[in-house]
Amino acid sequence: MNRYVVAAVLTVALAVLAAPAIDRGATLNTHRQVETGIASIDDAATDLVETEEPSPDGHPNPRRVVELPLQRDSLTTVSVDHVRIVPRADQRATVVRYALADGRTRETVIDERIVGNDPDGTAPLEVRGRGEIRVALTLRTDADGDPVVVASRL
Repeated sequence: MNRYVVAAVLTVALAVLAAPAIDRGATLNTHRQVETGIASIDDAATDLVETEEPSPDGHPNPRRVVELPLQRDSLTTVSVDHVRIVPRADQRATVVRYALADGRTRETVIDERIVGNDPDGTAPLEVRGRGEIRVALTLRTDADGDPVVVASRL
């Protein structure tokens, strides 16, 4: 009988000791997956600006569609609350911020200016939801005729 008690106590002790490591691994895994999605947005925006030109009126503008993984809470991932794509008003750059459900946040800079939905605006695009979220990046022109990448959720 003592063997069973010792085995049960050791099992509980190992589970208690492993829980922080599992949580840390889930957080790192989520950061890696979201950062990979943000890198896809960066690559697509850069590709649009460097290789395409805005189309004349009446024609479809060049577009790229990327998937942004927003995970659910599980043993191997932490839930992502939201991702915000925020254009910097004074520079040709964009800040991408994302928050996990537990409140931890991260920020990444993209070297292209990406605005949400309106080529003449400075509104950010906020993405919420779960799973593979599709984001369309379209090359358009602003009021000054300069090319700008417009992000929208599909």
